[in-house]
Amino acid sequence: MVKIIWLDVLGIVFLIFAVYLILTTIFGNSATPIEVTLMLFLGIGSLFGSQIYKLNREVGEIKINMKYSFNKIKEDMDAIKKKLKV
Repeated sequence: MVKIIWLDVLGIVFLIFAVYLILTTIFGNSATPIEVTLMLFLGIGSLFGSQIYKLNREVGEIKINMKYSFNKIKEDMDAIKKKLKV
């Protein structure tokens, strides 16, 4: 099952609207350069934001797995110390 990330959808909508504004500017209708620039920045920014969100989740999972692994190493070291003292 593919999880829909709404930030991706929003970014794609902004980029499609930006392309529409660029085309209206080229063919003589009145889309200002500020509107076109704003839509491009919003589209690209939301897509980057989505990627940062995904990366943040992956880093969090890595941190949890690393913490678990170090706890297992600590338990193993304690067991080795206990065997050496006997």
